[in-house]
Formats: sequence, structure tokens, C-alpha cells
Amino acid sequence: MRHGRAKQSRRTLQFYRLNAPHLKPPYKILLDGTFLVASIRNKVPLYDRFTKTLQNEIYTIYVARSTLIELERLAEQAPKSSDDEHDANFFAQARQIGLDECEIIENDKVPKTIDETDKRIARSFRDFSDASKDIYQLAADGGNNKQSYFVATQDDALADALRSMPYVPLFRLGRAVLLLESPSTASRSYTGTKEQTKLASAGGLMTAEERKMVDTIKRKDKKKQKELKVEEQKKLEKRTRDEVGGGFNQRRKKRAKGPNPLSCKGKKKK
Repeated sequence: MRHGRAKQSRRTLQFYRLNAPHLKPPYKILLDGTFLVASIRNKVPLYDRFTKTLQNEIYTIYVARSTLIELERLAEQAPKSSDDEHDANFFAQARQIGLDECEIIENDKVPKTIDETDKRIARSFRDFSDASKDIYQLAADGGNNKQSYFVATQDDALADALRSMPYVPLFRLGRAVLLLESPSTASRSYTGTKEQTKLASAGGLMTAEERKMVDTIKRKDKKKQKELKVEEQKKLEKRTRDEVGGGFNQRRKKRAKGPNPLSCKGKKKK
């Protein structure tokens, strides 16, 4: 791994360690079918790349049963032409990797927390395949990825849906390069809101009386600042009248009362 990518990965992992305590080793990586097929096409040694990206921390790779079923169906449906035989072979190899090297999450272990009839659910989620829906449900279970999954996918629609959820780290492949995405805008926004709440309530440890006292001090400070601004404005107006105004307020110009004795020529001695 190049130095720049390694540095970015360290920063991303540090962000999640500080702001999402549930995302800690041993890590859990949930693979999508598109990611498995892309790794076969590009001949990517997944375990080696994951180990380097995660800074040699312990991790486990998971795959949903619906993903394996989807890969099996795609392998069977691939046309029997010369080019498409390779695609069918890729699907079959990806499924075999899921069976041999991954922990399988059975369908009855996938939480059904999302109501597809809810109008607030994005249309893209309703159009997802069963495998994509299961991955999304696993990440959404408990809110803010409480199950602590890193999701590896090449599906843009699924990735966009997961980016809108705080604290869902995403892996993707750029050809043969494994990339850990930087924290999403949703993750950074949620972190900022949480930090502001902590500052306002002293980490949730303030009593009602202490919070009332803090509010009183804030009001007094605002009132004092307002009075200072009014006083400064009055001083500025008075200074402006003295400099520009007329009549008795106008300053008299100083004039020389006589010649400067230092500039006068001294008397000559006889």
C-alpha cells in the first residue's frame, strides 16, 4: 500500500475509533456480491489487502445468504457463449469464496427493521435486490450501524444509501486497488452535532440547576456585551461631533503667539 493511501486509512480508522466506539477491533467486514465478483476479475488477494488497510488488526469477513443465492442465480442465468462463460465462472468463483472463506449470515439473522411501505423510505431501497436489502438492514439495525459492519460493495445505489447513514465505513475496489472511503458527510455532520450537544450540556452530566445557572450567566453576558456596544457607539458619535461639528463645539486652531526663540538669530558679541 502506498504511503498516501495508508495515511488516509489511518485517519479514517482514527475518526471512527474516536467518534463511533462500537467500531473497534475485531472488525466485521460485510461483502457484497458485486465486490466479490470484482475481486475475482481483478485477481485481488482480499485477505492481504484487508490486513494492510486495517493496520494489521483482527477482522472477520461476512457474507449474507441472500448474496450467495444471488450469485448462484446469476451463474446459472449467464448465456452459454464464449465471453459469457467467463462471467458465469466469475459468479461461481465468487460464490465459492463466500462459502469457503466467509462467515455466512443466514436469512433469519437479518433484522427486518425497515418498512418498505413507508413513504419516507427512498425509492432506490425499494428497487434493491434481496441481497442489497439485507446488507442495508444489517447496517441500519439499531441505528448508526450499531452492529459495527464495514461494508464492501461496488453497487453505487447501495453505497449512496449507506453514505446517508452515519458511521458506515465503505470499502470499494478501484480496479485492483482496495480503498477505504473517507467518512461520509452524514458521519461528519452527526459527529459535529453530537460534539455541540456535549459542550452545551457538559457531556450530559449537568443537573437542571447547573443548566439554569449557565443560562443565566449567558443572558447576563449578552446583556453586558450589548451595553458595551451602546457605550462604544455613544463615544464614537461624540468623537465624530467634536471633529466635524460647528459652533462652540468646534475646536479652535492653535496659532503661534510669537516667533520661536530657538529659530531666532542670536546677538553678535562685540
